[in-house]
Amino acid sequence: MKHIKTFESFLNEAYKPIPRTMKIAGKYEVLVDRYPTVSKTISIAGFERQDDSNDSLYLMDDEDLKPFIGSFIVKNSDMPNLSKGKEITCTTSTGKDAKIRRIGDL
Repeated sequence: MKHIKTFESFLNEAYKPIPRTMKIAGKYEVLVDRYPTVSKTISIAGFERQDDSNDSLYLMDDEDLKPFIGSFIVKNSDMPNLSKGKEITCTTSTGKDAKIRRIGDL
């Protein structure tokens, strides 16, 4: 009986919809594992739900890093921190580790 999840713990793990008022699109400072000492400023166009626990941030079409990065896969629970400008760790759709931080609007 110890291993049965309670309904309350299930609610805490569920995907939480992102409010329309939360700012996600904008300018971001990015550190990717291939270039750990060089930060680059890129533009994120928006996001979409990836799966039950992650969101996918997609880059503007004219970004030069788009073929290298693809998109950023961010935990759904990290999205509020990301919108506030806090640095978070994530992965790219190409499998690289990255750190991103929102620094402003488009």
